Amino acid sequence: MSPTASKNEEKPSTRRARGKTERYWRMRDQVIDIAVELFSKNGYASTGVADIGEAAGLARGALYYYIKSKEALLAEIHDRVMDPLLKEAAAIAALDLSFPARLRLMSESLLWQVINRHDHVWVFLHEYRQLEGEFRTLFKAKRDTFEQSIQAVLEQGQREGLLRPLDLELTKLTFLNMHNYTYQWVATKDVKVEDLSGLYCEIFLNGILTSPATQDSASAELEHGRAVLQSLRDAPAVSRTDA
Repeated sequence: MSPTASKNEEKPSTRRARGKTERYWRMRDQVIDIAVELFSKNGYASTGVADIGEAAGLARGALYYYIKSKEALLAEIHDRVMDPLLKEAAAIAALDLSFPARLRLMSESLLWQVINRHDHVWVFLHEYRQLEGEFRTLFKAKRDTFEQSIQAVLEQGQREGLLRPLDLELTKLTFLNMHNYTYQWVATKDVKVEDLSGLYCEIFLNGILTSPATQDSASAELEHGRAVLQSLRDAPAVSRTDA
């Protein structure tokens, strides 16, 4: 799912030119958080702008100061899922890793979003068809880029002679399906990203590798890759008022 900036994701310099304050961006983030909760609970179509405004304690006019439309909110929620995945996929691609370690880190990156941003992922997977026009085009471009990053990892394994002859497109979709629908049950289980990813990748890789894999393979590479991804998650957000 290369990242393409949506019309709602303005560059910091544009934001500064418009004179938006940190208070503005905090309130805007709060409105998006409320929309995530309502969309995941009631569905996008059943949630009105008035419902969001009431939950946020904002009159309609004040609410539109922070958002352009309900659809723009939906696009923003999708960006909150896609943009970190694209950023982490690029970081993983830049590391010198074996095929099993690279695939495992892609798995952990995807499951981190599913487990830690469960409501966002629910909206992401259920409501993307509600996006239209430019919003839909930009979402599709990001989704396709992320999927291509997974296929590139599979192609690495094939080049290295580690995979049996396979349809990589179908193999990629199988990998995604295994991960994406974890959201349907994960809220009821106490699972860790690394443990679940280890199970998924062991099942997945033992079906496509020429030699069986174990959860302990490439452990040193995994620790290095995890540290890189954690540093991205821990990094302070760039101030929206800074150029």
